[in-house]
Amino acid sequence: MHIPLKYLTHFPDNVREDYGITPAFCKSLLAKQQVVLTAIPIPDDYDRQDGEEEFLFWVIKGNRRLEAGRKLQLETMMCLVDLTMAGDRAGLFIDQLVENDGDFRLPLSAFEQAQALFQAHQAGASRTELRQRTGRTKEQITAGIKAGKISEQTRRAAQAMDYAWTLDDVALLAEFDGDDQALAKIQQRIDWGHPVAYAVESVRDQLAEEAAQNKLIEELEQAGVRITESRPPDALLLDTLARLVDGFDPDPAEHVSCPGQGAFFYSYNKTQPEYYCTTPSAHGYAPPLPSATTASTPATSPSGSAKPSGDEPSRKIVIEGRNAWPRAGTLRQQWLAEFFQRKSAPKPVLAFVTQTLLDMPGPVRDYLTAAHRSPLYAEFGGTTDLDQALHGASAGTQTMMLLRLIAVAFEHQMTKASQDCKNTWRPDKYSPCSRADAALWLRFLVNTLGPELGTRTIQPYQPAPIERALIDGTLYRGDVPAGQAETVGEKPTETGPQAGTRHQDADGSDSVSSEQDEPAPSADDEPTILHDPVVEAPVDQDVAEVTYLAEVGQGGEVGDAEAA
Repeated sequence: MHIPLKYLTHFPDNVREDYGITPAFCKSLLAKQQVVLTAIPIPDDYDRQDGEEEFLFWVIKGNRRLEAGRKLQLETMMCLVDLTMAGDRAGLFIDQLVENDGDFRLPLSAFEQAQALFQAHQAGASRTELRQRTGRTKEQITAGIKAGKISEQTRRAAQAMDYAWTLDDVALLAEFDGDDQALAKIQQRIDWGHPVAYAVESVRDQLAEEAAQNKLIEELEQAGVRITESRPPDALLLDTLARLVDGFDPDPAEHVSCPGQGAFFYSYNKTQPEYYCTTPSAHGYAPPLPSATTASTPATSPSGSAKPSGDEPSRKIVIEGRNAWPRAGTLRQQWLAEFFQRKSAPKPVLAFVTQTLLDMPGPVRDYLTAAHRSPLYAEFGGTTDLDQALHGASAGTQTMMLLRLIAVAFEHQMTKASQDCKNTWRPDKYSPCSRADAALWLRFLVNTLGPELGTRTIQPYQPAPIERALIDGTLYRGDVPAGQAETVGEKPTETGPQAGTRHQDADGSDSVSSEQDEPAPSADDEPTILHDPVVEAPVDQDVAEVTYLAEVGQGGEVGDAEAA
């Protein structure tokens, strides 16, 4: 029956205290009432209170829809009048429990929601109609339709992963539909604890690097350069030969005709070939054979413990971090653009805005007045017509306007101000945004703002491993957790120096060196430390860890003198 709302009221003993009326719920009901209310006639002997004279029916199922209908001032609502429940008072309470208990009502999974949206769209429902009738955002409808297109094979692979999928997450898998190896890489990163968006972006970057590497290998081979999977044991890098032989030119183009020239790639830098020569004696350098005593004696620190044999582990982390930081920034800014579609501010925002404007951390102090001119300001929904935006704006909306400017200041200084932004995560390098200030902003997004979100319209921000290191105040040690390794689709590659290789120094002495295994780091990769720390590794401490601690100056922050 279509019953006028003036005849409907809540069952007086309804146990629900909070109807949870949201804008999305109202939008859906306003578009079309999807589910009928269940009502029973009010008994004749019921003692009506003032204002209840017109009511004819109690709503026993659908009290949220009734309350939303009143809020929307609907005239009528569709109802099922169930005469069988009219005299079953105990049954009315049991029905309330069963109707609303999570044990009896199993929400659709993200994959099932995607299928429903996709099939509805295929059946003729426009995106606008889907948005109106489901109360979802335009972005969610687009993601749902995209996610609904993935094959059953991909869907099953994703469902087998231990992850709480959302529509947005499932939609990200569409570009890898049918690519079992890429899905396995994504699964591995999810198992490491990476957010889906970051896992997908890192795999996307890795595949792009591999494609670029394959193209580069093809070009090098056509030019006559021999490519090997690792550096041959008897080879020296051209950069090393340049340090050992006076007048030697390390430019690979000068050695195309040399039968000993070749190249390989370090596993952490797939687009930069490392050139070597297997016939260094032809260029005036022949390393002497190691003596029996020196060959068996490892390099040691003053305490007698093994010293790191080179800077490869730290260089590996530096290169990985320089890729991970902008990748995380892109995903974070995409999330912020979605977050700033909100009209009102979550509870902790006002306190954060106030404290930030009082403290004026570096990024806010340096860029706040220019924030409205940044492209990020428009991406985050900012408008230059402030008078119009302020007209009739609530206090919550005005707070969001201030937070938007602060967000632009932090994000610009963390990712866009200069090339030095790539060093924001490093404790030993200058950046327009210090590591401490970046951690302040990330902790607000994740630890303070995150618990206030989690609704269907916006999920809490999930930090990447490099961001998590700043939040926790720890050193970033790469995306791969300790004790783990990437095993999907990997082939053996050169990953670092071969410790213990010996050569003759300029003064004729025989010594251990890793320089011939590692190319000289660029000036941009050299650590900037006020002093040269002496690293003494405990016997049981990982050599790679000691090496990284040496590069970052024991994890200490850069002092004011160095920044100057």
